[in-house]
Amino acid sequence: MGYKHIEVKQVAGFIGAEIGGVDLSRSLSEDQVQEIRKALLKWKVVFFRGQNIDHAAQVEFTSRFGEVTFAHPLGEPEPVPGFPQIKPVDRRLYEKQYGFRTGGPWHTDVTAAINPPAASILRAVNVPSFGGDTQWSNLVAAYEGLSAPLRSLADILKAEHRFNGGGYQM
Repeated sequence: MGYKHIEVKQVAGFIGAEIGGVDLSRSLSEDQVQEIRKALLKWKVVFFRGQNIDHAAQVEFTSRFGEVTFAHPLGEPEPVPGFPQIKPVDRRLYEKQYGFRTGGPWHTDVTAAINPPAASILRAVNVPSFGGDTQWSNLVAAYEGLSAPLRSLADILKAEHRFNGGGYQM
């Protein structure tokens, strides 16, 4: 899987690649966008190091991959004024709300919506000198790693994903 317009470096076994050779503060070519999409589909999580972008550039970059949705509807803080697509994530709020510095043992981003977003784009603004780790999972690899009988069982199961917290229901 070659790339002509970006650099892609695998960072783990089943998930994650670092993308270089692009400046997200500038408009990207259609070829670059298509190759980033290709890398995202293969690696599920991609990282762009050393980028210096603001809210507007983040929304512009995001819009190259489809319709940009409003920020996650629950919890504090509210979306950024003037940028309803961006919601700050502050570990201090999680510590106050849950007693620890993460958003919980695990979560998904707005997957209970009828038409959930295809992806989430996170931009680190203040990064701690240690910790602050975010872990990701590759459910395609997990499914493919199941034994044939478990995969067959999973194929016939149905699930309903709801969210009803704080008076908000999707």
